[in-house]
Amino acid sequence: MGALFSRVRLIYQTLKSISDSFSALSKRISRDPGLPTPAPSRSYWCLPHSPLDNLETSSLPADADVVIIGSGIAGAAIARTLLDSSSGGKKRPLRIAMLEARDICSGATGRNGGHISPNSYQDYSELASKYGVEAAQAMIRFRLAHLPALLAVAEEEGLLPESQARMVDQFDIYLRETLFQRAKNSLAAYFEALPERREKHDIRDAKAKIEDLQLSPLATGCISQSGGALHPYRLITGILARLLNVYPAFQLFTHTPCTDIALAADGRSYCIITPKGTLTTAHVIHATNAWAAHLLPGMRRKIVPMRVHMTAQRPGSALGVETADALPWTGTRAFVFYPGTTMFAFDYLTQQPNGDGLDADNSAKLGSDVSADTGYPAPAGELMFGGGAMLGGRAEAVLLDNIGIADDSGTDFEVTAYLGGALERYFAPGWGEESSTSSSRAARTAGGSVSPSGDDGWGAGRIKAAWTGIMGLSADGQPWVGRVPRYASQRAEPGEPPTPEANLSLARPGEWIAAGFSGEGMTHAWLAGVALARMVLVDVSVKGKDASALPPQFLITEKRLKEADIEAFLGEVGSE
Repeated sequence: MGALFSRVRLIYQTLKSISDSFSALSKRISRDPGLPTPAPSRSYWCLPHSPLDNLETSSLPADADVVIIGSGIAGAAIARTLLDSSSGGKKRPLRIAMLEARDICSGATGRNGGHISPNSYQDYSELASKYGVEAAQAMIRFRLAHLPALLAVAEEEGLLPESQARMVDQFDIYLRETLFQRAKNSLAAYFEALPERREKHDIRDAKAKIEDLQLSPLATGCISQSGGALHPYRLITGILARLLNVYPAFQLFTHTPCTDIALAADGRSYCIITPKGTLTTAHVIHATNAWAAHLLPGMRRKIVPMRVHMTAQRPGSALGVETADALPWTGTRAFVFYPGTTMFAFDYLTQQPNGDGLDADNSAKLGSDVSADTGYPAPAGELMFGGGAMLGGRAEAVLLDNIGIADDSGTDFEVTAYLGGALERYFAPGWGEESSTSSSRAARTAGGSVSPSGDDGWGAGRIKAAWTGIMGLSADGQPWVGRVPRYASQRAEPGEPPTPEANLSLARPGEWIAAGFSGEGMTHAWLAGVALARMVLVDVSVKGKDASALPPQFLITEKRLKEADIEAFLGEVGSE
């Protein structure tokens, strides 16, 4: 009887815990995300700081033509497009003010995994079922267009060395045979819809071919394609530095949160209220992603913050190095690991190069602490690993616990502990011995010195750094781009400016948004920002069906806002 009573109590406690968890979740996804936490956890990407963080900025101007809130990848794409597209001619340059609540690029862009690896075959069938075949094809092609677009931007800006922007071999690794079979079925449907992608993927299901990747024998299958990787913080801060240098009318204000927006007394502009003063503008652009609902009350439950974890780790001594059977691959591969039976539980891995450059021509520099090409500390093959997919079967509970959380000041012990131990298991027995400092790999190959206390203030041992970032979870899974309806802003829109000159050939005044990238900002945010800037510029030349054209399903409308249901969407994801 005692055992039965204990069992009943356990069932009761479990059901109560689930009920309490869902009740707490419902409250979290409905609340104001507030402003970004003033002291976020220490992201490995963001140090050393960009010189722009020490930029001496003047006081806020009285007014600007456009105010961009947010200095991440979307904000940078918007500013670059507006400034570069509108320069020259007879009209005066656009006066643009960019506001950032914390350090420059300190949101999701400066805290993500560095992947340019779009979900493609994994999502195609669901997209086709929901939006139709033609729309699904356009949405996948939009994602795929980001890799060449970002590589081109890095080259145009002269930032290839600093940003580490490069092509890599992308491997999706499946540990369960049932999920691998489902993935192959999804890939077959994907090929039917996008036949041009058939030659871009390779399926490995033979153990020998998988072991060639230094993976654990537990891996049952692999699907590979080309992907990309970069140092997102340095790419975006480099772009913004160039814009500030070239366009005197562009100003960037860090530690200047926008706390409120109100219609100005003249009824023709907005008042942007900050702790440093107020400025007026005809155009407000929200590029704040997870925090968008703070200034747009109607976006609550439409874009919901979600905390995710990242680490920078030292690789095992045998990983990626040249052997009698294999060529070195440090910095040239990226992985997505699916250890369970669902596609939504995964871990992701990229790797920085080893030394200044990306090829053997730079091998003589590997012992250097500072890159001769960039002036930044030379990378040493750090593994940039994020996720927390399994956690002993608690993946769903951990995911729920982090939805609605907009605080990136700390990390979850359980998730960080998982990330600290998972890589060795994914690559066993190819991991090798532990490395104590990131410079040890360079020291073994080029005679460099090893600091016994770690390097540059990062932790010793396997994990150099662990941090969190806040992604913006969209209520229907797609980004929100375009002119903000009053339903979302809950504010009146300004009237037309008094003269055409004051309008500078821009669209009629209003609020705009590019946000809600659901953790896929690297394959959505840049071109979404470009598209939004062209809307503000009334650039009719971009209408068409090229791959980089914004899918209509991403446009923000009152109808879409009313239909998007975050709880229904989460239910669909969880029922996979």
